Amino acid sequence: MSRNPSRSKRPQPKNREIGNEASPADADEVIINHAHALYGSEAATAVAFCGLDAWFEGEEAEFRRLAGLFRRLRN
Repeated sequence: MSRNPSRSKRPQPKNREIGNEASPADADEVIINHAHALYGSEAATAVAFCGLDAWFEGEEAEFRRLAGLFRRLRN
C-alpha cells in the first residue's frame, strides 16, 4: 500500500478547501499554495519527489499531473 494517504484505498476525509465543485485548475492552485506553505523555496523539490513516488507506483496520470505542477513551481 502506498505511503501517500491520498492514494490509499481507505476512505479519506474530503479536503474542504478543494470541494466537489472545484475544477482541476483550482485544485492545482491549492496544492501549489500548500506546497509553498509547507516547503517554502523547496516546494518544487517536494513536488518532484511526489511525482517520482507516483511514477514508481505505476500511477501515470498522477505522475503527469505532478510533473505539470513541478514545471509551474520551477518557473
